[in-house]
Amino acid sequence: MYPQLYKKISFLKEQSEIMKIIFLYRYVSLIVTSSFYLLADSTHSFENKIFIVACISISSVIISYLYIKNQNCTDKIMILILIETIGNSFILIPSGGLNSPYVWYSLNTIVIASVALHKKYCWINLVVYLFSSTYLSHLILQKEQTLMQIISEESNLILSFILITGIIQLLTKYAKRVQDEGLKLTETNRKLVLANKKNKESLGYIMELYEATQLFTTQETPSDLIELMLDYSQKVMKTDTVIFIHPRREGKKVVIESNNLAEDLEEVICCEISSIWHNTVESEIPIEMIIKDQKYVFIAIKYNYKVFGILGITRTSTKMQNNYEEITEQLRFLASLSSITLEKFELEKVTEGLLINEEQNRIANEIHDGILQRLFSTSCGVFSIVKRVREMNTDEIEEELNIIRRAVNNVMKDLRSTVYGLSWKKDGANNFISDIESYINEIKALNNIDIKFDLTGDDELLSIAQKKAMYRIICEGIGNAVRHGNAQNIEVSIISRRQGMSLIINDDGKGFNMRGIDKSERFGLGVKNIYHLTHSLNGTIKFESQIGKGTRINIVIPNVIQEMYKEEVV
Repeated sequence: MYPQLYKKISFLKEQSEIMKIIFLYRYVSLIVTSSFYLLADSTHSFENKIFIVACISISSVIISYLYIKNQNCTDKIMILILIETIGNSFILIPSGGLNSPYVWYSLNTIVIASVALHKKYCWINLVVYLFSSTYLSHLILQKEQTLMQIISEESNLILSFILITGIIQLLTKYAKRVQDEGLKLTETNRKLVLANKKNKESLGYIMELYEATQLFTTQETPSDLIELMLDYSQKVMKTDTVIFIHPRREGKKVVIESNNLAEDLEEVICCEISSIWHNTVESEIPIEMIIKDQKYVFIAIKYNYKVFGILGITRTSTKMQNNYEEITEQLRFLASLSSITLEKFELEKVTEGLLINEEQNRIANEIHDGILQRLFSTSCGVFSIVKRVREMNTDEIEEELNIIRRAVNNVMKDLRSTVYGLSWKKDGANNFISDIESYINEIKALNNIDIKFDLTGDDELLSIAQKKAMYRIICEGIGNAVRHGNAQNIEVSIISRRQGMSLIINDDGKGFNMRGIDKSERFGLGVKNIYHLTHSLNGTIKFESQIGKGTRINIVIPNVIQEMYKEEVV
């Protein structure tokens, strides 16, 4: 009831609860006391009563407005209380003194003094009312009773006013304490809301960085990494534009890659970056520049002494302007992560070259030391037979040819064992299949679930990159089914043919709403990784799921080896 009443009184909307209660009592007491005054028998005519009530009502509205306007100024409040106290005293004297109904309305100034001023002013206010209602009333109206008789007759009422004043002071004291605690709680709640918002932002930031870390390490080429770096930098940093500037090569211009940069700005940025390239590369902290009234922050992506390029973002949002240190730390982390991944590509190139050289040397040595010698001996034996063929009979020729055949068979065995050193299968074991089965057995043992794995076709048709991606997709798919779907039965099927391969992961978990995911475009890290790994192999992916009916993942990937074979044939 009270909140609805407060809403209807416009000037009370933004006031504290104490002030609302004070002014609610003021108007309620005014209405009640005026009603009793109008209905009571007195020496005043009804017209005079109406005039007095109207004057009190007008003064009450005016004084209420003045109290609210000056509530933060103690001196003005003191003056307003003095004026109202004098006015109430002049009303109490002719309207009956302590027997006047307006004596209860006069308590308003005592309440306001208790709230806005020191407690001594509250008691002074009470003394003024008692003095005017007893002594001044007796003096002006010239009553037959003596002053002591009036005080004796009204002693109970006087005692009531004294006790009411004391109770008002106690209630005001605790109301102020509650109000102060409420303000502290409001401030604490505001801080908690901000802290909770920051925690959510930090958690989202950590998840995005974890996702970026996972995806960065799965890239196969530097160009894919740079494209992914631009996307995730924009997502993590919440910026409009992210650019990557390649280092200048001999005879070539600076190259810029961007996801949202106007063409007319590329030349300008190239010139500006060229002028500060050395300073940016040498600096360990981001460097800020203003290009065409737009703020940019640049940081070098380097590892030890090798520079891979410069990463830059625009500072546009208010958050980026206010949290510059946080933004620079995020930018440094992304630059560090990118430099490590790019360095990995460089090391993989060197390692791959060393491995190829090592294998070439091993094969050359084995062929030279064993196979070549045997082939030379075989060649000599054939030459000897050719020279003596006219002198040899059929049995001797047959015996010599059998010797040569056995020698050739031995050479073939040695050559086969040498070539097997380059195959995925070693010592008769298939590491690709064994790794998948090992992971499946581990998940089955840890979660007490049933997982079936089936391979149809020849897995040797898959390239190394496809096998690595396929292994990670299977791990992500099974992990999602167990963690999020609570599946008890999972089926994993790989079909490998020359045209391509397909992977199907089917589970009986709780499933999810496909429409909700498609509409919000919100995926978990596992699903995003599956999407990215599939698209990195130029494959297609399809999810089928219903709540309570499990999930089915169908992935189709073209066969790279088959395409390479066709190109060689052509």
